[in-house]
Amino acid sequence: MRIRELAVLGGSAWVAAVLVVALASDLGVGLSVLLGLLGLLVVAALAALVGTTRALRRIEANVARAATAPRRTPSPKATELASGPRWAALSRQITRTVDSAVGDTVDRELSRTFRQVEALHNLYAMIDIEHALPASRGWPASPDLLLLLVDLVDRHRPTLVVECGSGLSTLCFALAMRRQGIDGKVIALEHLEPYAEQSRELLRRHGVSDIAEVRFAPLEPVVIGDLEVDWYARPAWDQLDDVGLLFVDGPPGGLSSHSRYPSVPYFVDRLAPGAHVVLDDYRRDQERDIVARWQREYGDHFTLEAVPLEKGAALLTFGTES
Repeated sequence: MRIRELAVLGGSAWVAAVLVVALASDLGVGLSVLLGLLGLLVVAALAALVGTTRALRRIEANVARAATAPRRTPSPKATELASGPRWAALSRQITRTVDSAVGDTVDRELSRTFRQVEALHNLYAMIDIEHALPASRGWPASPDLLLLLVDLVDRHRPTLVVECGSGLSTLCFALAMRRQGIDGKVIALEHLEPYAEQSRELLRRHGVSDIAEVRFAPLEPVVIGDLEVDWYARPAWDQLDDVGLLFVDGPPGGLSSHSRYPSVPYFVDRLAPGAHVVLDDYRRDQERDIVARWQREYGDHFTLEAVPLEKGAALLTFGTES
């Protein structure tokens, strides 16, 4: 790798590390948490370094193949152009473009990862975590989304949280309720029994099974308007009312482009005044289409805020708080 790219990578990682140390000092966290955060930064830096190195190796391989490929004898005019000032200028431009692209990629990855580390650090400050947590990002919720959910619990103190899907977010809801002394309940609907049991074990290990419950709710076909999708079996949620926070992270979008649409039609009359609905993955076209349908059909019931998280989130606020 070029010295310039190494300098960009090292400098960015060093600045991020200094900021994390300062943040940790302000919040008064322990050494183990601090080392964990710095470890995440190191992993992100190494990932960016590996990706950049691979890209440069591909470029070098292409150049090597081009150098050894059979060539026809160039014409005198072509030889003159290749050795002239125009070719030198083009070569410099290509080099500058590649250098800029590599540096921008490294900076974007470090910036994105630092935002997640910062969110995770704030999350740790808001809930009491006594045991190891499962991995976040990817299929599970990202730290910035978990922070949004916990902050909603902290600020609005819902007594009933309903979650479409289960996992790390279920645990964070329960830990937030316990930390804030909220006399409430978390009900998570899960259509896969093995995953439901995995989430229950996570709750048991952290001692919050009395606050959060994971209900097995197999998917069944439902028809709403002109849409037919598979959604959670009615017996699992039919008795839930006065919901203060509804988190929609299921069923999986791969089942249908509108698999998460029924959540608002089924719960719009079960929401408490001032309730919030959070839809994950709002960067995807299918979730944006779902929200557009909700706006057309229930838009006079809620206000919408698009939250710029890693995977995007739609925050719907229904009515006014009493």
